[in-house]
Amino acid sequence: MRVVVAPSLFRLPWFRRFDGYAAWNLILLRRPLAETDDDLLVHELCHVWQMQHRPLAMPLSYLHQGYARNRYEDEARLAADGGQT
Repeated sequence: MRVVVAPSLFRLPWFRRFDGYAAWNLILLRRPLAETDDDLLVHELCHVWQMQHRPLAMPLSYLHQGYARNRYEDEARLAADGGQT
């Protein structure tokens, strides 16, 4: 798994709303790792784990569930929150 800081990517319209983005075994960050909140890194690491275990279902879920109510997003948010509800 790699972490890449790519601020120019987050200037593109699709990525503007994100501070981090996971793509299988790659985490892309808007800011340097030292400036990135640990919760964001945990959130993106959760997505890497999800894609390792459900490589088709996880990415395709955004097509039929969207972003806000997506179960994989809920799981990543919960992981970043330390498992607190």
